[in-house]
Amino acid sequence: MKTAKAILVVALLLIAAADLMASGPVGLYGIIERVIFEPNEQAAERIQIWGAFAVVDGGLTRPGATSKPLRGYLYFKLPNGSARSVAKMEWADLKAVAGTGQAIGFGNWGFVGRVQDVDSRSNGSNGIPYFLELYPGGGRQTDVRVRRDYDASASPAVYSTNAGIVKLADQGSHVAIVKQLREALKAR
Repeated sequence: MKTAKAILVVALLLIAAADLMASGPVGLYGIIERVIFEPNEQAAERIQIWGAFAVVDGGLTRPGATSKPLRGYLYFKLPNGSARSVAKMEWADLKAVAGTGQAIGFGNWGFVGRVQDVDSRSNGSNGIPYFLELYPGGGRQTDVRVRRDYDASASPAVYSTNAGIVKLADQGSHVAIVKQLREALKAR
């Protein structure tokens, strides 16, 4: 009987640990309108993900504060090593959800400071807010930001995977951010 209880406790702890690892510390929320593969879909090395996006504090399953959703595109390149194949699978999932209006959570980026601070910063002379000081999976700093139509796309950020693509419901704990993302898509 004690062995069965011990096995049950260990199993519950493993499930809880898996949930913590899968949710990650920070992700992105978004509604994707379209994706553009570079140089092409068959030999993709980079991706532009167009839509509305917000940084989420607290992970995908335990959402906290978010940055203000912004419309534009995220620009990524494939990571090195074994993570390339996982990133390519996620890129295919991003393409599949593009244009459907489905709100999603994805990615694994941490940031310096509070999420409220991220929203209030700007990229200099034109005053457009973007995400700064994001770190893929706790690694080196990378330039993950919502770019505008006129932004040069010279330096893509390294794509960082986490729990895959997670669909967000229109009700429950995500109702507010889904509404904000949809409103950001309407803004031109």
